[in-house]
Amino acid sequence: MPRPVPPIRRKRIIKILMYHTMLTQSFPSSQEMPSSSSSSTSSEDSIEHVNGNSKAAAEEQAQKERFVKVLSGTFDVVPLERNSNGESQAAELGYSSRLVSKWYRHKCEYNSCPARWAEFDNVDDEEANLNARVSSVPIIHRHAYVKRHWVTQSVTIQDPSMRQVLRSVLAKYQDLDLELINWTFEPPFMPLVHRWDDLKAYYVGLEAGKIKNAASALLAFLTPIVTSSVLSLSQTRQTGKVSFEDIWQIFPPSSVVLTRFYGVDVICRVIKYKKVKCNNNEGWAIEMEFIDWNGETSGWKTTSVTIWEYSGYRRVTGLPVFPISFSTEEEKIRGAMIERGHKWASLRGYHFKIVNGTKILLETKEPQQRPVSGKVCVDAYAYYKSCNIVKPSLRPVAAAISKSDATSDEGENSPEENDPLPSDGFKADFTAVQVDTNSKAKGPADRCEELHDLSDEELLMTTPWMKGFDLKSKSFCELNVSDLHDMQWNDQAFEKLVLPGGEKDLAWTFVENKSQSTSDFDDFVAEKGRGLIILMFGPPGVGKTFTAEAVAEKSRVPLYSMSAGDLGTAPSEVEKALGRALELCRMWNAMLLLDEADVFLGERTNESLARNELVSIFLRELEYYQGILFLTTNRIRSIDNAFQSRVDLFLPYHDLTSEARKQVWENFINRAGRDKFDLADDSLDKLSMLKLNGREIKNLIKSAQLLSMKESGKVPVERLVLLANKRVEALKELDTDEH
Repeated sequence: MPRPVPPIRRKRIIKILMYHTMLTQSFPSSQEMPSSSSSSTSSEDSIEHVNGNSKAAAEEQAQKERFVKVLSGTFDVVPLERNSNGESQAAELGYSSRLVSKWYRHKCEYNSCPARWAEFDNVDDEEANLNARVSSVPIIHRHAYVKRHWVTQSVTIQDPSMRQVLRSVLAKYQDLDLELINWTFEPPFMPLVHRWDDLKAYYVGLEAGKIKNAASALLAFLTPIVTSSVLSLSQTRQTGKVSFEDIWQIFPPSSVVLTRFYGVDVICRVIKYKKVKCNNNEGWAIEMEFIDWNGETSGWKTTSVTIWEYSGYRRVTGLPVFPISFSTEEEKIRGAMIERGHKWASLRGYHFKIVNGTKILLETKEPQQRPVSGKVCVDAYAYYKSCNIVKPSLRPVAAAISKSDATSDEGENSPEENDPLPSDGFKADFTAVQVDTNSKAKGPADRCEELHDLSDEELLMTTPWMKGFDLKSKSFCELNVSDLHDMQWNDQAFEKLVLPGGEKDLAWTFVENKSQSTSDFDDFVAEKGRGLIILMFGPPGVGKTFTAEAVAEKSRVPLYSMSAGDLGTAPSEVEKALGRALELCRMWNAMLLLDEADVFLGERTNESLARNELVSIFLRELEYYQGILFLTTNRIRSIDNAFQSRVDLFLPYHDLTSEARKQVWENFINRAGRDKFDLADDSLDKLSMLKLNGREIKNLIKSAQLLSMKESGKVPVERLVLLANKRVEALKELDTDEH
């Protein structure tokens, strides 16, 4: 036999059915409305009265239809009337009296309000008494009088069961401490709007009882208050357009958004948002976090993008930052970002790569974008160490966002009148430089890097940039992960190296043994004299620089190449630049090439004290260098005696023989493409008889190609011979003028 329905429950069911039946009823028909012939007292006033009633009824009907949309999925929840205190619903939901206590804030301006009596002689006691009288009421609804209307100022939830509901629904909502705000919410009720669907789902999933009644009462009370914002957010999702004032609605904390760092797409996670002002411009600052690498560990780093005020509506996907859920290609974007994230994760630590794309300069006053191509060393650790910059602290990946990460309440206005207005909405954070007092940078074996695996969700939100060193410009920069590629080593470089006698094999033997040596043999002073210094001397264009490049290629290590001009002329500049180069080479196990080092190798005299100081600095820095150093000079006879004793291997270079020149001609022609040249069997023999060095031969090949670009045929050998003869004649005239 079925159990009888309790009277209170039966009454509530009837009320729900009546409410939803009323929504389906149409407005009064013309027969039900009074006609002009039914009464002789009919007038324009009565017509206006009827029209007014119809308008009010239409507005009421429209409002109830809006409530139904907002409460979709919760059939048994009936919203409270606008001015109701929920007294009739209280008993149905298990509460003793009313659900809501409505408070009205009366403000006297210019002494215009009448005198009022009070039970207490001070305001504090009066307010305390009021709080005591309503302490058992579940909800306090405060109103303020604005523009001749009473509007909601705040809502405080006092009922323990309702608080339990909100504690579950608003869990992990960033920058929201319910105890700290005393369970009080203010317009536009951002957390409640963002979690409205969660509140409904939580209610539907509850079993009948005290907590479900509390959730029902919350929904009934909040529906008239948040309907406008909830429907506005729903419309934004449908149309893809949003007004400036409603921007906060689409950025709930922890939502995944798409923005750009230096023109490259990146996915971040929202922390919070707030109103900001700059030069009388108002905007929404969206604070976000992403995964970065500081040379030692991966972690969350914060950034901010500001959406400045605009009129009307804008497409969400046209904003400088927008939720990825608004994109029509969300899954495709997520897949591409995760794939890039895997590549980013593999680049943590130190890597020698080839790049072709764009870089962001880091050693300038403001970040600047430049094209980049060539060899780079990807190494954030080296950047912070060699530039004496304290590495940024990153929040651990697995940690939750702490309250200390955010300093203002959600949506709070925060005027920042003195802040510059960013042009692209992205505020870079690479300019804060502090001196690191730690010891020298560590070598490869001394690194302590935490290369933890990252989840797909974390890989999704990794930065597209990685810090590295451009070996061509010899400067640190941000490199686009997508522009980095594996090294393609040139094994033929050493094979094509043309050196007389056994210098070629001798140089490689020294380098190979040094690279493989585990001996700790050094000077009687610890850490002194462990490096390998190779001095290459001879006329220009005979292969000195190419020797260092070929050896580095065969050794599979970077070559840090610099000239005397890169070191500067002032002693302080030289010491700083040389120290940095030696330090980086030690960290990367790289070889250092100092080209045309005559100014640092010359014999010291009493006439030039400044030059003597440069030589002394150079000798002192090399004393403790533990890597491989190539030096080139054209003035072997003027080398200082103190430096001669520090050289491990002297490699003399002489003018090329005819056989060597023939080999050089053949190497460069093959490199340019032998099918592009019309050469007979004896053509190389003719060319090798001309006294040219390797650099001059390379320039002749390039010149011949440029002259023949517009011709579809091959480069004739006669053109090469003509160009070569003219160069030889010019060199003879120059030599005659000098003598």
